[in-house]
Amino acid sequence: MRRLVEALLRFDLRWTFRRVCWVGDWPPDLPDGPVIAYANHHHFYDGHLAWLLFRARLERPPTLWMAEWDRVPFFAAVGAQPFPPDAPARRAATLRRTARRFRAQPRTVLVYYPAGTLHSPDEGIGAFEASTVDRLANLYPQATWWPYAVHVTWWNESSPTALLTGGVPHEADGGERARLQDLWHHLQAPTDRSTRTLLRGSRSLEEWWNLSFASSLFERYL
Repeated sequence: MRRLVEALLRFDLRWTFRRVCWVGDWPPDLPDGPVIAYANHHHFYDGHLAWLLFRARLERPPTLWMAEWDRVPFFAAVGAQPFPPDAPARRAATLRRTARRFRAQPRTVLVYYPAGTLHSPDEGIGAFEASTVDRLANLYPQATWWPYAVHVTWWNESSPTALLTGGVPHEADGGERARLQDLWHHLQAPTDRSTRTLLRGSRSLEEWWNLSFASSLFERYL
């Protein structure tokens, strides 16, 4: 089942994006122990991109809390866990399950969206709930925090390019929002750092076709 779901994720990414690129040094310098990777949540495929980064490229087991897990439960095969807003008992079970995963697989990465919900990039980086960050830091004291940002842009092609970058691992200290803002703003003009292609998407028909050989046939319409 996991291979089937991963194939679906890879297909969606290749169909949606012309490419997915990492901006900066590769691979990112992450510790071997548990990591809470926090990011902006501006795009529908943020979870897919997290799977690509952590599972497919860094070979680390990710886990992600999903409010609408019941609608797409097959994502459990790639680490998603239920986190419905109206079911505190199920959320508590997910918190305990995450702790067990950290212990059983210390290289596990918890993908965390502090904004809580998907929202437009026009709204910027939303406010963080400081109490939530503190609570997670207390629940998982062995985990290192790591900011990474996602920005989707257009490079004169029919499909967008997704850019990802990461910051410096740290302990939770209240500066998480500022770190994420800096990374996200940098991605909007990444002129001073190298890029590495994590995935190449499908080319459009315009990129496949070259009908210049037929130009003489259509000159009559000029």
